[in-house]
Amino acid sequence: MTKAVLQSVYEETIRTQYDAIRSGVGVLDFSPAGKLQLSGKNAVQFLNGLVSNEVKGLPLGEGVLATFPTLQGKLAALCRIYNTGENLLLELDAINREKIFKNLNRFVPAGEFFVADASDSLALISLQGKRSAELIEALTGQATETAEHKISKHELAGTNVLIANHRRCGEPGFDLFVETQSAAKVRSAILEAGKTFGAREVGETAFEIARVEAGQPREGVDAGEDYIVLESELEAAVSYTKGCYLGQEVIARIHWRGQPAKRLRGLLIEADVLPPRGTELFAVEGQMAGRRAGEITSSVFSFALNQNISLGYAHRYCLEIGTEFILKQGDVELGRARLVELPFVKS
Repeated sequence: MTKAVLQSVYEETIRTQYDAIRSGVGVLDFSPAGKLQLSGKNAVQFLNGLVSNEVKGLPLGEGVLATFPTLQGKLAALCRIYNTGENLLLELDAINREKIFKNLNRFVPAGEFFVADASDSLALISLQGKRSAELIEALTGQATETAEHKISKHELAGTNVLIANHRRCGEPGFDLFVETQSAAKVRSAILEAGKTFGAREVGETAFEIARVEAGQPREGVDAGEDYIVLESELEAAVSYTKGCYLGQEVIARIHWRGQPAKRLRGLLIEADVLPPRGTELFAVEGQMAGRRAGEITSSVFSFALNQNISLGYAHRYCLEIGTEFILKQGDVELGRARLVELPFVKS
């Protein structure tokens, strides 16, 4: 095959995978994700003092989105915390697995709680797509919960599975936690039953397009220790009524007294190339005219909009919908960007 033909086949494959998310079911493997289990008498009290959302009183079968902030209110790690009845299950991005496990583990001698790293023993298969709830019901014979971060036990392909509601790219979504040795059997059962629902294995490129279209920040790319939690549009991970936690003072002060210096926003791109991460935004008009006013963090070609789009941070004086920017890499002008409301594509 020629290079042009290979490129065409590649693009067609990505489009087919993307369409599975938007109209069927995308089957993704997030097994490298961190999966930590906290148990013991003081597990809830201990964790509640470290994260930004309320864990105390978390009902059985429910979960919350939370952050581990730094003392400066920046994002050390984003996580989902589920009360499984047996323990508190924390699901984190793979880049934070070791860091958070070590941080939690060093406090174990001081309290009646235990932390185990189940990242290798538990696989994580994620179903993301318009028809994913239908597929889950067909596989388990039970109706699915619709609220985000619900978690429940089911039997699938003769295997016990924990199923959590988790929208990762705008469409309905479910994370399946299954013992690693049974993961291949469960995945095969999903794909076989999923033929009726347009299920297809999806790779990172197609998922990234759907994720950016949904305006979902990715750790290590759009969010992390370079940004204060509220700058990354993670308000849903913060409680303003709970007790003290690390970084609370900074986060609360920004929330009650003003706004962050910059915020994550969506940008329509008018340029011949996708602007790479770190591309600078220069304001065209207003009090920031001619000055650096932000930077790009993620860029993809949107199939839904037939246009290049980006996530990036814009200065608080440049947050109005329609604000235009010049894109620059060093002294080279790449094109223009226009700020738009997120998500780019509504479910």
